[in-house]
Amino acid sequence: MTATAESGTLRVPRSINGIEQALTYEERARFYGELGPVEDPVEREAVIGAWWLRAMSAAYGSDRAGFRAAVAPVLVAGRAERAAA
Repeated sequence: MTATAESGTLRVPRSINGIEQALTYEERARFYGELGPVEDPVEREAVIGAWWLRAMSAAYGSDRAGFRAAVAPVLVAGRAERAAA
C-alpha cells in the first residue's frame, strides 16, 4: 500500500526502486549500505520500512498532516500483521 498525492499519482512507492528515486545521492548510498548486508526477510522489510518513512517525510515536506494521513494506513496494517503473527 502506498500513499498517493492529491492528483492520484504515487508519492513514494513502498519499494526499493521507489525509495531510491526519492532519495538524494548521499541518502541512496546509506540506504543501500544498510540494505545490502541484510539477508533476513523480516530485517530487510524493517530497513525498507524505515527508509520509506524517511522518503515519505521528505516528499510531504511541511505538510505534516498529509504525511501522517498517508502513512497511517501502512503503519496500522503493519501492526495488525505483527499482532496476528
